[in-house]
Amino acid sequence: MRFKRQKLEAAELNMTPLIDVVFLLLIFFMVSSRLPEQAINLQLPIANTAEIQPQSLPKVSVLSLYANGDILFNEQVQTSLDQLEADLAKQQLEQPEALEALLIRAESTTHHQQLVWALDLARRLGIEKVRIATQPL
Repeated sequence: MRFKRQKLEAAELNMTPLIDVVFLLLIFFMVSSRLPEQAINLQLPIANTAEIQPQSLPKVSVLSLYANGDILFNEQVQTSLDQLEADLAKQQLEQPEALEALLIRAESTTHHQQLVWALDLARRLGIEKVRIATQPL
């Protein structure tokens, strides 16, 4: 007796549930992971009279100076001091209220000249409220 062969259908793998699971895992890890409070890792100098400031200071720009010479302004990498000054001067012309106050965060091993340059820059731009970040003792 001769049986008829059935045609074999190609096996299909439905990708939709797999994609859904991957997206759910992605969302889970994004929500559950702790983001660092601060992406900048600076070793601030220690001061006896340092006070902890409130986290939300209105309209404060942050200039970070690293010992290796790197410069960040509001967590954006700057290529050079001259370029930073040109960008800030342009920003001040467009939005004068954006540069009301400046917080300078310099590592404890940063060259003194960089800190003096930052203070001089603030004076040239007319920023009167300047703070230097330290760690409490």
